[in-house]
Amino acid sequence: MRKLFLVGVSAVLGALYLGCGPSYDDHTIKTADDRLKEQEQLAYEEEQRARNKPASTAAAPEAEKPGEFDEKQAELEFQRATRSAETCPEVVTGENVPHGKTAVTVTFALDGSVASATIPPPFEDTRLGNCVLNAYQALIVPPYSGERKVITWDVNLAQAKPAKAETPKKKK
Repeated sequence: MRKLFLVGVSAVLGALYLGCGPSYDDHTIKTADDRLKEQEQLAYEEEQRARNKPASTAAAPEAEKPGEFDEKQAELEFQRATRSAETCPEVVTGENVPHGKTAVTVTFALDGSVASATIPPPFEDTRLGNCVLNAYQALIVPPYSGERKVITWDVNLAQAKPAKAETPKKKK
């Protein structure tokens, strides 16, 4: 009986020892700096692998080559951005906020993103002008080849009309 008891206790103690796992010391605990260094090292190695990867000798398939500037897609994107920009007068309020019609000039990079967007005075360097530019700088069109495309687009920044209070109708 005593032998059985000793075997049971030994098994329990052995399981506890193995179940607890290894103890940690100063050499195995990673600090935030250690984790950051490790991530930087992994990123550096990945970048080196990408740089040393041999370039493909085959020509890019026709579908992957950028074509001409897509005017229809650009028009759709401008319409979307204009709807967003025309809400700016409702958001940007206060004294000395200019209102009225103006034009935004957008220059597209060859990758389809906006390289620059400008708005003329009196909207230039104002909160309202910056709101409008944010709407147009978010434009993205499909990548294209050739020269950068510059488009000027009209936008109406009319002052928001105050909502009229409805008068209750009399019941007859």
